[in-house]
Amino acid sequence: MSPDVFSYDGGDALLRRIMSLNPLLHRKLFAVSALAALTVVLLACTTPAPEPLEITPAPTATPQPAPSPTPVPSPTPEPTATPAPTSTPDVTPTPDTESVNHYVRAYAHLSREEYRQAEQRFTLVIELEPDFARGWDGRGQARMLQGEHEEALLDYDQAILLKPNLWQAYGHRAISRMNIGDTEGARRDAEMAARGDPELVEPYIVLGRTNSVLGDLEAAEASFTHAIDLAPDEAATYWWRGRFYRDFAQEPLLALADINRALQIETARAVIFLDRAILLMRYGGPAEDIRADLDEAISLSQDPRLPDVIDVAEDMLQALDEREQSEESSDQ
Repeated sequence: MSPDVFSYDGGDALLRRIMSLNPLLHRKLFAVSALAALTVVLLACTTPAPEPLEITPAPTATPQPAPSPTPVPSPTPEPTATPAPTSTPDVTPTPDTESVNHYVRAYAHLSREEYRQAEQRFTLVIELEPDFARGWDGRGQARMLQGEHEEALLDYDQAILLKPNLWQAYGHRAISRMNIGDTEGARRDAEMAARGDPELVEPYIVLGRTNSVLGDLEAAEASFTHAIDLAPDEAATYWWRGRFYRDFAQEPLLALADINRALQIETARAVIFLDRAILLMRYGGPAEDIRADLDEAISLSQDPRLPDVIDVAEDMLQALDEREQSEESSDQ
């Protein structure tokens, strides 16, 4: 559903070259974007040839020691001035019960991006408290963050059946629906979540995405900007609006400003470095800055390992190397 980032004229010759190196890169890139987007959001909350961008130097990531074997990337998000990766669980069961202990531990796994362990804990909560809607919603998040959207949708459906005013579940279901291509269903859920709880951030990000796909760029920009107003300290809100400016509005300077802001907030999230490299490559940014961002994206994708980010970044580096070799041959 996202626009073809390799179809623009002007500044995209190198990107088209990457496609010739790896025909799967386009699909891989958007697979990366979809799952990385979920991580950022939930763990936080043909233009004419453009002028080359005047680039600000890329911030250098300073990974922070993580309390668990799986450090939070910024990844790059990870996405730092890292905002709380997940919302504080709203525990409604009786305190000091076994189910509450599993529930709190499940959210701790989510915050450390240990999604399989989180899913297992939420499953224990559901077995102990099958009528506890937030347990189903939590397991839906864990499954969604593993890319298991169909399974996540079943969990969100059950959560909403048990608690029709659990607005966050509508927001989470909207994200999964968006990522399986159900744009209309995603928009309906996002609108429901936003009406029920106007302070939720995720619905406005989903509305920005759906409006972008449907061609209402003014409404999309307004939705992304409202998400920033709600959560001005979360990298995900700037990252999403930056991607909108890059891929839909073709406003490279605005895109660069937002992506840079996201990196100021979260200095260690691989996908943001990757997205900035794509922006710079598309609009003629300096090769050394593109290379620095790609190297950083690869470095930040080692633990936890993000193979899709690594593959895309390595393909782009290969294309840069080939271009430089071609230029050197032409000069001789």
